[in-house]
Amino acid sequence: MKQSLNMVMVATVMFMSCQSENKQATQSAQTPVVGADKDAHGCIASAGYTWSSLKDSCVRPFEQIQLDIIDNKESYETAAFLIVDEKKQAAEVFLKESPESIMLKHVQAYEYENEDYKLIQDQHCWTLIKGNTVLYKEKE
Repeated sequence: MKQSLNMVMVATVMFMSCQSENKQATQSAQTPVVGADKDAHGCIASAGYTWSSLKDSCVRPFEQIQLDIIDNKESYETAAFLIVDEKKQAAEVFLKESPESIMLKHVQAYEYENEDYKLIQDQHCWTLIKGNTVLYKEKE
């Protein structure tokens, strides 16, 4: 009787320790590791990085040219960010509401566009337009 009671106690301790280890393993598997949120290009979003097709590397959009929103009544967004390539043949715009950056091609001096957006530089300040609506403008 004493021996079977000891066996039950040993089995209970082993069972509980296994559950404890499994629970810890499950918890650590569910806890995201800071910096482990790399995208398909290896950019770490938690550090502010996103992929730039224009630079062919990870960039922090907020370290680029900032365009301020003109009217944020319908959005909480306050800024867009811009990169213009060194050869001035293309521009890339980062908008919070767009999951990927927006590529614009050079069409004439100080003007870039695609089927939806137009980017114009006037008096050294950039303006982003969609349709006939001015969305963002660089501070003068």
